[in-house]
Amino acid sequence: MNIPVFVIERLRHVIPGSVRRFVQRFVSFTEMKRKYFEAQNPLHDILSSDKNTYPSPYRFGIFMNSAQYHQHYVKACLEMGVPFHVIDIYGDDWLEQTLRTRCDVFLVWPDGFLNLYNTCIKERLYILEHELHLPVFPQFHEIWLYENKRNMAYWLESHSIPHPRTWIFYHRKDALEFIDSCELPIVVKSQFGASATGVRIFRSRGKLRRHIEKIFRRGWTPAGHDLREKEWGFVILQEYIRAVKEWRLVRIGNSFFGHVKGRRGDFHSGSGVVKWDVPSKKHLDFLYLVTEVGNFRSMDIDVFETEDGELLVNELQTVFGASFSVDQLRIEGKPGRFVREDSGQWKFEEGDFARNACANERIRYIIESRFPERPSI
Repeated sequence: MNIPVFVIERLRHVIPGSVRRFVQRFVSFTEMKRKYFEAQNPLHDILSSDKNTYPSPYRFGIFMNSAQYHQHYVKACLEMGVPFHVIDIYGDDWLEQTLRTRCDVFLVWPDGFLNLYNTCIKERLYILEHELHLPVFPQFHEIWLYENKRNMAYWLESHSIPHPRTWIFYHRKDALEFIDSCELPIVVKSQFGASATGVRIFRSRGKLRRHIEKIFRRGWTPAGHDLREKEWGFVILQEYIRAVKEWRLVRIGNSFFGHVKGRRGDFHSGSGVVKWDVPSKKHLDFLYLVTEVGNFRSMDIDVFETEDGELLVNELQTVFGASFSVDQLRIEGKPGRFVREDSGQWKFEEGDFARNACANERIRYIIESRFPERPSI
């Protein structure tokens, strides 16, 4: 389907999202979307730079992202004066490209566009980090959790980290028996899908039963997903939390951020509403605890805060968009970050620490911490 980009842009503004999602049940717009993403990236033709005015001890390899989110890293490197080379990780010659660039550290924006690409990146990064011992950032154990709600649920449970109760069934019979008596409402989540596209809240046991029957018999395509990427044979159920707030708590290196995600309807994720409540010591300590347990240095933790003040992890995302909240923390209108002192107290530092969806801060952390703690390639 070869439609000019300006026509696509016009259609996006004229046709309601609900209509577009309905049409995608029958027609794949994947290639059209890829072309649109590329056209929207003003830097898609900039593939390398040798400029090093930072100065940086590393040359960075930047892996392409099919939705062009790698542009955040390209922008950051150009702004900071750091040498880089863009690599097509989806290509058949991805490994040859990676080794030929002779880069020292590889920057990754894992793929949230297609589950197929998400899996591709994870498979290839595993080889780079675990077999060839090349440094990637975020690290593989952080990326392994990205857009994989089963992995996330297993990880949270294994470390006894507070989170909404989650049930994952691979047997249709077990799932149907469970919903006969489970408390309603209950949340059904897709394995893959950002901005609440794969989240449904069921208040009717009959509708819930029909949905689970559909998942196990012919599969379910979450709203806006490629119709060929059905999820079938398993179901993820989650306790419905009547949360007062959902916090976005972020750690990049040794910089800590937080703000409240506004709500639209039943959902906080993808609402486009940002509130600048300042995280307290309780929130920052919780963020520190979870990221220390996981050895995470690039992680967004979306946290429900209940009426009685309990904090529960709802999502773990090693990268995240910033189209609505360019900053990740503001106090009295001033952007900045928190840093943790040796005493365990938190200190606010004013400054622009979240540029380019925190890509600048990731690069700064890598350079200044001498990541990784081993000789460069």
